[in-house]
Order: sequence, then structure tokens, then C-alpha cells
Amino acid sequence: MHASDNLQSEIYNLKSALVRLGHLCFDDFLLLSAETLDTGHRTPDLTCDWTLATNNAPHIEYHFRSGDRGLQPANCRPAAGPPSLADILAAQQRLVTHFALDLLKAKAPPLYDALPWQDWDFSIVARRFKLWQTRFLLAGDGTTVAMCRCRKSAGVYVLEPCETIARYIERKAALERIRRFRLVRHKPQAPSLKPLSEIPLPDNSVDLAVIGSCLDLETGNWKLATDELQRVAANVLIVENSPLSSPLAEAPMTDVGFRPETVDVSGLGPRRCWWRLSRT
Repeated sequence: MHASDNLQSEIYNLKSALVRLGHLCFDDFLLLSAETLDTGHRTPDLTCDWTLATNNAPHIEYHFRSGDRGLQPANCRPAAGPPSLADILAAQQRLVTHFALDLLKAKAPPLYDALPWQDWDFSIVARRFKLWQTRFLLAGDGTTVAMCRCRKSAGVYVLEPCETIARYIERKAALERIRRFRLVRHKPQAPSLKPLSEIPLPDNSVDLAVIGSCLDLETGNWKLATDELQRVAANVLIVENSPLSSPLAEAPMTDVGFRPETVDVSGLGPRRCWWRLSRT
């Protein structure tokens, strides 16, 4: 078995564990928006699964129909005959497993917050920056924990596109008494762009952007995302803390000025992170 096959198998097993943790089911898709489904992982196989899975779930098909034009493309050929119930349920389970993290975030934010890899060794930041003089921008997996490490900083902006998690973050920030906290709510003007590709902050508005694993850095938007981060932040740290995310390619990252290091992630041990430092 190739290394990539091993990685995909591990990711599938982790997502299956999230399904069990959150007692996730196909009806939980009612908690998601059409934009959430368009996560950059859409493939013809998944789209065909969607077409098959909604055969006995018209309420879910209706929920997404108005906002998502790409769920049933022309290249997904209909089956020769009516699908069996077993085929429908299998397709539903594949979709639930694929979108397990999104479904868990929408259904049970405290469980998402408690995932072990949300917590990583923040001392790598504290060694380089005086927290009380540093303005932070936080995004990606791990934000719900990292923001608590910044409670006495010069300011914390949090960029969170999931509305359910955004509300949870606001409540947690109040309970944790995080000073100078601001949640940044913004949807990019172009549907093809992801949140990190268009950050609604002025140039050099923060001293350090701390970005956990997120899809913006895995898809074709990664160059837009890194350019935008460097526009907004004097320094950037990207932490590959989620085992559900594919490793970032080294050559493109070093080409745009990032340098790799390691950081200890709870439950996983050493993981790669990337620094782009202009001044500290």
C-alpha cells in the first residue's frame, strides 16, 4: 500500500470516529449551508453519492437546492433502474463520513472544541513574541483553544466562517475574559474564494496571524490565502495540527518565504508548522 493510501485510510478512520462521537446522521445535513458543502473536496463520485442519497430524503435535497447549483452535474449519469435501499443508505453514510468534521462543528461545537489536536504547544509563539504587545489574527482548526492563550494580548481577531462555531467562539471568549476580542464575520465576494483569500482587515493590521489546518491552504486558493495573510499580518504562523488535513507541499511554501519547524500537538506529538517572520 502506498503512503498516500495509508494517509487516506487513516483520515477515513478518524472521520468514522467523529461520526460515532457526534452520533452523526444524514439528517444532520440540514444544519449545513450550501456553501459548506462546496469545500473544495467535491468530486464526481461524491456528487453521484448525493444524487443517490437524496432518493429517500427530499427534505434535504430541498434544503440545498436553491443555493447549490453543482450537486447534480450532467456528468453524473442516472442509474438504469431504481436504487435499492441498501445503496441509498450506503451513499448517505459515505457522505456523512466525508463531511464528518463540518457536521460535528454544526451539531456539537463543544465536541469539536474538545478534539485533542485543537491544542498545540503555544510556547513556540510566546518564545518569539511578547503577548501583551502582540495583535493576533486566528483562523482554522485550533482557534477555539489558541484564543484562550491570547487572552491578555494587545488584541485578538478571529476569522471563523462557520456561523455555529462563530457564536460558540463569542460565548467562550466572554467566559474566558479575552481582552480586546473581535470576531470577524465576512463572506468573500466571489463564491469561488475562501475566507482566507479575502480578509476584511487593513494592511499590517496585526502582528501575527496564527492559522491552524484549514481547507484554504489545501486547495487552489492557497496562494491567494498566503498572499492575503502576508498583506494583513507582519508575521505568519501556519500549524498543520489536524490529522484530517493533507500535508502542505514544501516547495511552494518555501518559495513564498515560509520555513518549516515542528510543534507538539496534543494527541499527535510533533507536527509540522510554518513560519514567515518579517519582524518580531
